[in-house]
Amino acid sequence: MAGGFPLYIDLKGNNCTVFGGGRAAAARVATLLDFGAKITVISPELCEELRRLDEEGRIRYIPRRYYRGDCTSSYLCVAATNNDAVNIAISDECKAKSIAVNVLSPAAFGTFRFPAVVTREGLTVSVAGDPDRPDQAAVDLMCAEIAHRFPEMYEEVRRRKEALLQGARPEE
Repeated sequence: MAGGFPLYIDLKGNNCTVFGGGRAAAARVATLLDFGAKITVISPELCEELRRLDEEGRIRYIPRRYYRGDCTSSYLCVAATNNDAVNIAISDECKAKSIAVNVLSPAAFGTFRFPAVVTREGLTVSVAGDPDRPDQAAVDLMCAEIAHRFPEMYEEVRRRKEALLQGARPEE
């Protein structure tokens, strides 16, 4: 995926399927839940974080491996298994059905990436790194720095956004 177009989509109530039950899958699930997605996790096993979310009823858990056809009713999918061949098969199915897919490994098979995200008071800022040089720690640091280092700018953007939402022209 050369470059990449930054796009914000509404996930509220949309079915998202995550394949894999490890910590990487749990991180993707947490992000999707933050944005209101309905999550199904398909994996033979779950890490502790995902097991807790299942017990709390926040995700639907299907305890088995991926089967062709599992992506059919999904708005988007995440391939986070520990098997690259399975992740590629998930990617192929999603692409054939025009379903957005994030692939952890090999990442080049995905159609979208997860950026680092900071949301405060209704304002969301996201930062994504170069897909050929993934350094998520640096991206996370940059995203946090935008929110913490530039509070005046952050507050100004939030104030202008509020004024626009209320139909008023923001003060210059």
